[in-house]
Amino acid sequence: MEFLCTVDELDVDHTVFGGQAFRWRREDDGARACVLWSTAGPVVVRLAVAGRDVLVSTLPAGRMDFVRDYFRMDVDLPALTAQFVDADPSIAPAARAYPGLRILRQDPVECLFSFICSTASPLHRIRKNINKMCDTYGETSVDDGWGAVPFRSFPTVQAIADSDQETMFGFGLGYRAKFLRQSARQVLDLGGEEWLRGLRHKPYTEARTALMALTGVGAKVADCVCLFSLDKDDAIPGDTHVRQVVERLYAPELAGKSLTPTVYAAIGDALRQRFGPMAGWAQQYLFYDNMFEKRAWSSYEKQLG
Repeated sequence: MEFLCTVDELDVDHTVFGGQAFRWRREDDGARACVLWSTAGPVVVRLAVAGRDVLVSTLPAGRMDFVRDYFRMDVDLPALTAQFVDADPSIAPAARAYPGLRILRQDPVECLFSFICSTASPLHRIRKNINKMCDTYGETSVDDGWGAVPFRSFPTVQAIADSDQETMFGFGLGYRAKFLRQSARQVLDLGGEEWLRGLRHKPYTEARTALMALTGVGAKVADCVCLFSLDKDDAIPGDTHVRQVVERLYAPELAGKSLTPTVYAAIGDALRQRFGPMAGWAQQYLFYDNMFEKRAWSSYEKQLG
């Protein structure tokens, strides 16, 4: 394994298991592993922590460039969190509690369809449902080369569009099964995976509007995809936990109001005004501080196995 960074620069578990991505798993040897999609095909990535060092190996070998891109290692996280604390000392407890919590740069196809699956579901159920979908419709079976159970890659847009609705329903996806198939067909009509990945090069508001035109994609899902896969660092997924933080710290006047588009926008604006163009990263720290306090994370760890 090769040295990637220190644990101050990447908190492996809270980054890969905390709700940005859903297919990472724990191996018997303690590594964290996933098959990820790159422009050159699937890459199996394994991470291990040795002391304060984060180590990585890939299959095919020599894909450190891809790993660094996926974990956004170009962002100097200690310096960024220091900037956040300067902007607002109230974020300091969250920054101290979760050093190394990064925003991922996922493949937009997996990110979009994973978050359509995620609405109104707890994390452990989202993981289970998505893995069932991958086992059935994933295009590539990848032996990780270390003797573990083979991975299957995330399904292509075409595979989701062509999937059987009853089979998808049986994965526990419920009404989301219909949304997945419809949105996949819409993406194909717009240009397929190339169109979706091309949203990285569009302004945030344009990318968000395009995503929200898809079936099953509301404001929160669109902002998750923008932040976790499209490099829109000022996107704010305004879920219940983020709203609670914003009302407590920045906008008490929002308390008790219905979550209209205006109120949703005000939640994001409150954080953008405070933390600037990287406000989405600050949001992740505040989200964690509100949601994953020690008992909640301990319970979730047991569900991961």
